Amino acid sequence: MAEAFNALISEEMERSGDCSYEAYSRAAALFFYRSGAGYRQIAYRLKYHGDTSAGKYFGHLLGEKIAASPLFGDIDLIVPIPLHPLRLLKRGYNQAEIIASAIANVTGANLCTNLLYRRRRTQTQTKLDKEVKRENVRNAFAVREKTASRLKPKHIAIVDDVFTTGATMHSCHRALRRQFGQDVRISAITLGYVSSY
Repeated sequence: MAEAFNALISEEMERSGDCSYEAYSRAAALFFYRSGAGYRQIAYRLKYHGDTSAGKYFGHLLGEKIAASPLFGDIDLIVPIPLHPLRLLKRGYNQAEIIASAIANVTGANLCTNLLYRRRRTQTQTKLDKEVKRENVRNAFAVREKTASRLKPKHIAIVDDVFTTGATMHSCHRALRRQFGQDVRISAITLGYVSSY
């Protein structure tokens, strides 16, 4: 799965001329997010219909898969993609945080919901094309230094609901890399991976 995530990101970054791409240490998704597939509704219902119980349930399943894999055994910090405070207020919950919390409960890794924050409000990525998505979230995320100073992670897992072009995850990855340096491994974990965008 990491190869698929990394290939998609690498292709996007090459096309855009962005040379800052760095491969994820590992990547995992519970399902492929394909048009017309039944499980496409899982992320949709969680994100837009308040079905947090589905997020907890499928996050738990994903956590079990991760806990059983030797590839992810050293993850010690789980960080959900943050929402902008206004979007969080409107929605009432962060879908990535619900998934991340379930994964942390199963794996025993520390959940840190206040490490990353959005520096500015961005448009929703859902209906944007690839190039606009990338620009929309470029440098949109930052690390809270006070929180980071108390952490000594070895392997961070960034968690989101769906990995489409990877622009959001990449922006978070860059912020974490700047803060923690090259010795910390960073992986990507999502419920769904869009196999053909």
